[in-house]
Parts: sequence; C-alpha cells; structure tokens
Amino acid sequence: MSILNTIIRILIGLFFIFSGISKLFPIEPFEATLVNLSITNWFFVPFLARVIIGIEIFLGLCITFNFWLRNFIYISTQTLLILFTIYLIFLLYSEGNDIDCGCFGNWFSLSPISSIIKNLILITILLFIKRTYYAWGLKFLPLLFLLISFSLPFLINKVGLQNVQATPLNQKIDWSGLPATYLENKTINFDEGNNILVFFSTSCPHCESAAYKFGTLNNKKQIKNIIVIIATKKESSLTNFIAKTSLNYPIIWMKDELFFNYSGGTLPAIYYLENGVLKKRWTGKYFNIEELSSFVDFNIAM
Repeated sequence: MSILNTIIRILIGLFFIFSGISKLFPIEPFEATLVNLSITNWFFVPFLARVIIGIEIFLGLCITFNFWLRNFIYISTQTLLILFTIYLIFLLYSEGNDIDCGCFGNWFSLSPISSIIKNLILITILLFIKRTYYAWGLKFLPLLFLLISFSLPFLINKVGLQNVQATPLNQKIDWSGLPATYLENKTINFDEGNNILVFFSTSCPHCESAAYKFGTLNNKKQIKNIIVIIATKKESSLTNFIAKTSLNYPIIWMKDELFFNYSGGTLPAIYYLENGVLKKRWTGKYFNIEELSSFVDFNIAM
C-alpha cells in the first residue's frame, strides 16, 4: 500500500510539472486566456503567466519529493485545482464544450468537461493520499525548488519588450496588387476607410506568437477592419496556421515574392491605413497590442 501511495504521489507531482512546462511553448495561448478573463492586460500578462507556471512546477516538485511543508503544499494544490475548475465551469458556460481548455498548451487538447473531470479526480486523490512531514535532513530542497520553478519560465522563454510603439508614416501605397480573399474570393478596396493589414508567414515563429494575440483580440468576431495576409506555398500550411491561432478575419493568401514587396523585410508587419495611406507601422513580435487596439473598428450594435 505504501508503494502504491508513493507511485500515485509521484505521478501527481509529475503531472503538475508537465502541466506547467507544457504551457511555456507556446505561451501565447495561455497569456491570451488570462487577458480574456480580464485578469490582467497584455503588458503584464507575460509576467503573470510565467508566475502561474512557476507555481505549478513548484507544487509538482514538492509533491514528487514528498515535501508538504506542514500542509501548505496540500492546501495550495487543492486551492489551485478549485480555481482552475471554477474557470473551466465559466469557460463551459460561456464558450461551450467544443473548445480546447488550454490546460496543456498545444501539447494535448482537452474539452472543459474532460478537464473538470480530471481536476475532480486529482482533488479526490489528494484527499486520501498519505502525506508525511519529514524532510530527511534536506530542508533546503523546497527553497531550491522555489528558485528553479520561478526562474525556469523566465529563463527558457524570456519576456521581451511589450510596449514597442508604432512608427508614424504618411505614405501612399498602391494596394491593387493584393489578391482577393481566401475562401470568399472578395476583392477589398483598401483605398476606402480605415483598415489594418497584418502580414504573417507560416514559417515565422514570431508571426505565430503574434497571431495568437490577434486571434484573442477577435474572439467575439466583432472586428471588421483587420485583414490578415499570410504567405505560404501550401494550402495545408495556411489552413493549419489559421486553425491553430484562431484567426477569425478575412484572409488573403499569397504564394509569391509580391508578399515581401508589401510586407517589407521584418515579420510580422502590421499596417494601419487611412483611405489607402499608410499612417502607422508595427514590426516584429513585440508590438504594442493595446496601442493597436485603439485603431480597431469593433462592429458592436448599440
């Protein structure tokens, strides 16, 4: 019985460690979840997301090595599971069950109901698992675990600048060379109105990171002035990129070098246009999404 208890305890600890690490690559979907819940904004979310991941890893290490710190680890773990379950219930109510809860990043897909059941099982097992309160003379280990857990997310997935401002411009560009939209086959007149053009390549990791943010920005499908232009040779790469990042925008698919004539040499590239005139440009992964949001046209009925 003691051996079985040890095996179960170690498996639960490893489960928490894996749950934390799996959210690190990519971390953007987890960050997007925290922003969607209005817990924080895009500037602070890179720090909060890594702290939460650190908490998961720390709890997992302590459980694995049987350090309960006078029930502190037990209470903290149960509290975390209850909070995650409350979030999952909210997610199930607001979005339904046909979505990925994001509990394991992009490694495994779990529906909210499946994840709720998983959490209830973990809560129940932790209620009955035998806990010991000795430290084998290794009282320094929890401090070492704390250092590892909270430094690791920041070291292996560093936080970059989050408030890079747009470059102001006033440049007239001929956009007539852009093809019609993918699927709808609709030609867009960029010389009318205010539009935001977003240039991504499916082979660009920074583009994928930025695409997660854009997917979150339009999770209610209310934005009407953002057009996403994606470069790739294969249609399968295009559809996978769109599905993976939840891009709910008109998509223009480009397969030739004309894409780089428009996007320039740095990706992702984001342009704000007023009646066809390029007014602002953001380039690179660390654009200021809150500054960008001020130019977004939300199609909300009053």
